[in-house]
Amino acid sequence: MRKKLMTVVMASTMAAAMIPGAAFAEDSGDKPTITFMVPEYNAGKSLNNEGSDQVVQKYEDYTGIHAEITWADNGAYNEILGTTLMDVDNMPMIITAQGALTGTIVSAADEGAFWDLTDLIDQYPNLSTIDESVRKGLSVNGQVIGLPRSRELGRYGLSYRKDWAEKVGITEDPQTPDEVYDMLYKFTYGDPDGNGVDDTYGMEMTKYTGPFDIVQTWFGCGNGWVEQDGKLIPVHQTAEYKEALDWLRKVYADGLMRSDWATIDTSEWSNGCKKGEDGVYIDVMDGGRRIWDYFVQNDVKSVVNPDETATMRLQGPVNGHTLATSGYNGFYVITVDGAKTEEDVANCLTFLDKLNDYDMRLMADYGIEGISYDLNEDGNIVMREIATENMPQLGLNQMVTYTPLDMTFPVEKNERDLALTECYEERTRAAAITNPAIGYMASSKVYSDYGSDLDEIISTARTQYICGTIDEAGLQAAWDDWADRGGNDLIDEINELYQADLAASGEAESETAAE
Repeated sequence: MRKKLMTVVMASTMAAAMIPGAAFAEDSGDKPTITFMVPEYNAGKSLNNEGSDQVVQKYEDYTGIHAEITWADNGAYNEILGTTLMDVDNMPMIITAQGALTGTIVSAADEGAFWDLTDLIDQYPNLSTIDESVRKGLSVNGQVIGLPRSRELGRYGLSYRKDWAEKVGITEDPQTPDEVYDMLYKFTYGDPDGNGVDDTYGMEMTKYTGPFDIVQTWFGCGNGWVEQDGKLIPVHQTAEYKEALDWLRKVYADGLMRSDWATIDTSEWSNGCKKGEDGVYIDVMDGGRRIWDYFVQNDVKSVVNPDETATMRLQGPVNGHTLATSGYNGFYVITVDGAKTEEDVANCLTFLDKLNDYDMRLMADYGIEGISYDLNEDGNIVMREIATENMPQLGLNQMVTYTPLDMTFPVEKNERDLALTECYEERTRAAAITNPAIGYMASSKVYSDYGSDLDEIISTARTQYICGTIDEAGLQAAWDDWADRGGNDLIDEINELYQADLAASGEAESETAAE
């Protein structure tokens, strides 16, 4: 039976005696201990750099909580998550889940694996700012089970190496998929680095398939689901989706991305662009900006002017479209088998809430004064030229909900900062395509029962088709299998929820008009 908190101890620091059966690390002192599973994106360097011990000491002293962190390899994170959820005897109190709600999480929630946080969020000043639509998207059976890692809605898009483009004669942003293909082709076969060796690819790609989701929106197929003729349908049932897959299949067949991309670990993501092996990066725009940071920090020279540093163009949408985030990128659940008491839950929430306070967010984003940044005479933050992977706070941002999202700091903005702000404000926000079904998936019984398998069928078939291991008949067979194994039932259920929501909205509007 799912547990629900009725009372909560709100103190930020609790004595060990208040938490029966809690385990403490030797260096925890009298601080309560929480356990936390977090994805590792940084090849073992997260909170393991010079100065990281100071970061840990500062956030533990500030929150009054000792955190034992398990860093789980991001490249195998979904598998690790599934295994972790079955190991009830070694369950972390807080588990990071990636992306939006998946069938795995929904099924676990149905089994009572997570604490219901509905009545707790508003008791914490920072967590209380979580948007209602995001709460709905992280609810299962009407209960909020996740705390978001809040993100810019229009965060995804295309970035490319600008000096490479100039080298091969491209002077304008590619506005259509055909123009992107032309750029990829020239970046692969046009010797964009000028070394006379066939050693470059157009498109950066690892086993992380998020770029495919972004590319699909360029063709107008929508984000996950799309509304057509008053009905919500999954995007793989649209003609535009197939058009996008054919484009990606041609990119692969023509050698414009690595043939072994599906075997390259996600921890290598963006390294190809940093090393001058790839020229186009399709993911979050701040990821493209970090590649640019790398060029500056490592004095990577422009291939057209060795007196200048290489740059990334943060373009954003193509064809007027890009993928919207859900308003968050991953979320945190508090497990019943890990956080066994109300005090445990209060400790977890206190930790997550306090990491959003100004000083903690400052440290998560910029590190420690005197190590990673200095203050100029105007009191503005000036970052030192330290490689991102060597920052003392590396990895801490993976534990921050970023609520409220719009916290600002006195930062002396450089060219890269201004380019990212321009991209968000002038291009990606307006072009970001949202998923109209995101609020219904978590309430779907079919998705709870079969969602993981259904998602896997579509994802696997997409990869196989792009790589040429199945043809159109094989792709259609996979889609038919999806429909027969619960997909048609899922469409029916999602539309029942959708129509009920529309009806309720109509009634509310009528009542407002009557008043």
